[in-house]
Amino acid sequence: MNFFSKDEKIELNVTGMSCGHCEARVKEALLNIKGVKKAAADHQAQKAVVTVEKDKVGRKDLAAAVEAAGYGAS
Repeated sequence: MNFFSKDEKIELNVTGMSCGHCEARVKEALLNIKGVKKAAADHQAQKAVVTVEKDKVGRKDLAAAVEAAGYGAS
């Protein structure tokens, strides 16, 4: 692990995704947050993995964006 990294990976449980279109909506919502560098969503696993700038974006910010897109997040 690189202790000097400015990035952090956060994994969210996302409910309500049922297809690739849902994955794209969740990914877009996450990428629209300032400080998010990468985002991927998987409807089969009901998860999203997000790479963020450490100490700039938190789990609550990510969950709020997913919820605003119409999905559940924790």
